[in-house]
Amino acid sequence: MRRGLDLVLNAPRYDAVVPGKEQQSRIDGADAAGEVRPCASLAVALTAMNSLRTIEATLRSVLPLASTVVVIDSGSTDGTIELARSLGATVEHHPWAGHVKQKQHAIDRCQALAAGSARWVLLLDSDEAVDPTLAEAIREVAECPNGACAGYELTRRLVLHGATLHYTFQPERRLRLFAAGAGRVVGVPPHDAIDVAGAVGRLPGALLHDSWADADDMLRRNAGYARITAEQSAVLGEAAAGAAGGGLIDILIRPGAAFVKQYLLRQGFRDGWRGLVAAGGAAASALMKHIALAERKGLASEGSRSAPTSAVTPPRNRS
Repeated sequence: MRRGLDLVLNAPRYDAVVPGKEQQSRIDGADAAGEVRPCASLAVALTAMNSLRTIEATLRSVLPLASTVVVIDSGSTDGTIELARSLGATVEHHPWAGHVKQKQHAIDRCQALAAGSARWVLLLDSDEAVDPTLAEAIREVAECPNGACAGYELTRRLVLHGATLHYTFQPERRLRLFAAGAGRVVGVPPHDAIDVAGAVGRLPGALLHDSWADADDMLRRNAGYARITAEQSAVLGEAAAGAAGGGLIDILIRPGAAFVKQYLLRQGFRDGWRGLVAAGGAAASALMKHIALAERKGLASEGSRSAPTSAVTPPRNRS
């Protein structure tokens, strides 16, 4: 599931990393009085849905960084909207349109509300917080008048029960910072990515991804992603949806292979019991995906027109 960015056909080239500090004096975001100020040249767009558990950490990590922070909410009922507004973010409602269209709408509204002042846009999910090192690097990019890149990849690290995992699912890089007007959302749900025209660099620091509250939440979300993948396969075909599989060998082999990849090859065992849980989640995700695909293919082979029903609500705010 996490390798969905492979759906993007035109991979960017990596020509630069971070603007060199020798090009200008150190940018620390402080005015003459030493008070840290948000960057007028940076706007942040978030998508959210019942994100009360995580959105406060996300917003507190970016509100001191950007003068425009916009949350596009698709119908929260848990207090997410009220909390986001109380912290100072602009919140707008937009009915859920799918992973790709919803995030593109968030970018479009963020750029419109910034009224042309923002030269850079940072796209986040409501469970992703920017660590201090990454915040400093983003500020340098936003305030540097002559950047070398059209976009920047950020290193995303999973947070599980309050601790950051340093091996499981690593390296995981997502292009999330891009020049205003230069980025568009592409992909096939439930996967999405930002495509930019121009060079792409990488920034130091981490995007802390507090994706799951616990193992139950992890399994529920992965079941939702499995169902979306199967539905996309039925609509678009396996090749277009990136959803080949659903056979006997897939169900027997792929879950174990996913576990070995994360726990042994990526050295998830060094993350302790959290690495074991996360690697087990990767195996469960692979199993659920291929079970859902097997069901969809079986119904199609019988000529059934009835789609499988599920009590699982597709996850909306995790990429």
